[in-house]
Amino acid sequence: MNKILMWILIALAILGSVFAVFVVYESYQASNMVEKKPAIYLYPLEDSFINVQLSINGKIIKDVPAYENGWNVFVTKEGLIDNKYDYLFYEAQLNQIKLPKDGWIVQYQDLDKWFDTNLIKLGLNEKEKNQFKEYWLEELPESNYYEIKLLEDSFLKENMNLIISPQPDTLIRLNFYFKSLKDRIDILEPVITTPERLGFTVVEWGGVLNN
Repeated sequence: MNKILMWILIALAILGSVFAVFVVYESYQASNMVEKKPAIYLYPLEDSFINVQLSINGKIIKDVPAYENGWNVFVTKEGLIDNKYDYLFYEAQLNQIKLPKDGWIVQYQDLDKWFDTNLIKLGLNEKEKNQFKEYWLEELPESNYYEIKLLEDSFLKENMNLIISPQPDTLIRLNFYFKSLKDRIDILEPVITTPERLGFTVVEWGGVLNN
């Protein structure tokens, strides 16, 4: 083997190792993405017994009340669950994360105002918005900026599917991806279409934090 060929093979071996490390690292990151506090609100037209099942591509790591292969709960038309809870709560470690290209870049000090404006546009009511803010403004570490992306319905259905009986007339799912940024970047902002809340309505909010 001549020296030139030998060095080429060594270089390819090193590059292959670097690529392997990169692939392992990316896989590790994806497998350790935790969907934090998806909160599921139920608003039947009449006081009802409702069954909620989760189909998670990963594993459930927290649940309130206890999930036990599904939630069978009694819900008033005002949304009170088992005379105790405003919402069903769980957290899940996902096996993968797939992000849309578009999103928002928000300065840290503007997050409160951004949530006030956009969560309502995206379909939350005042109570849901305030409970979202109460959790996430505490959860997001201080940073110069945050990249905020809304996980697509197709990803949620494949990786965090909700199976609800009786089937809701309206389903609003707002699961965000938050990434802290040192410097501002430019990305295309999505167009917001405010959903109508008609009939038996189910609302979910939650998020993945990458900091």
